[in-house]
Amino acid sequence: MKRLTRTATAVSAGLLLLGTLGTATATAATGVPRDPGGVLGPNGYKGIQLGQSERDAEKTGLLVNKQTSPGCDFYRLAPSEGKPNLGGGVFVEPRKGVVVITGTNLIRTPEGITMGTGLARVKAAYPRLTKVGDYIFETPVPGGTPAERYRFAVDEQNLVSDFALEAADRGTCDS
Repeated sequence: MKRLTRTATAVSAGLLLLGTLGTATATAATGVPRDPGGVLGPNGYKGIQLGQSERDAEKTGLLVNKQTSPGCDFYRLAPSEGKPNLGGGVFVEPRKGVVVITGTNLIRTPEGITMGTGLARVKAAYPRLTKVGDYIFETPVPGGTPAERYRFAVDEQNLVSDFALEAADRGTCDS
């Protein structure tokens, strides 16, 4: 029994050490600890903020795979931030800066809404939620400004399939 206990203790210590080394490596490489996922809102995600310049958003190290189109640049969040829905990422308008930040499977709103959350729970969390299209809902951001909103897409089972923090005026990223 003592041998089994020592083995379990050694394995636990090894896992703890690996976890600590992984955190130290992520911190050393970026200067900032990188916990996967996080909270989207009330006005941004980690170091990315609505209205922030493209240059400053790029400096966060959270943006990858830039795709440029006239009037609206698009980035994916770094893979460590989770898997987005198809077309999900960060949209940057030249004059307005960051105008959309979408969620991933690791990101949640401050009210605990994630991909897969039921529509009834979304409605309970956001009493001002309104339907704006087939399977699309919007609400003002609690604690945000009137220029910010959450947008939720739900699937046929009324489960959140995508969500985003958006500027009400997305400029040329709206077309």
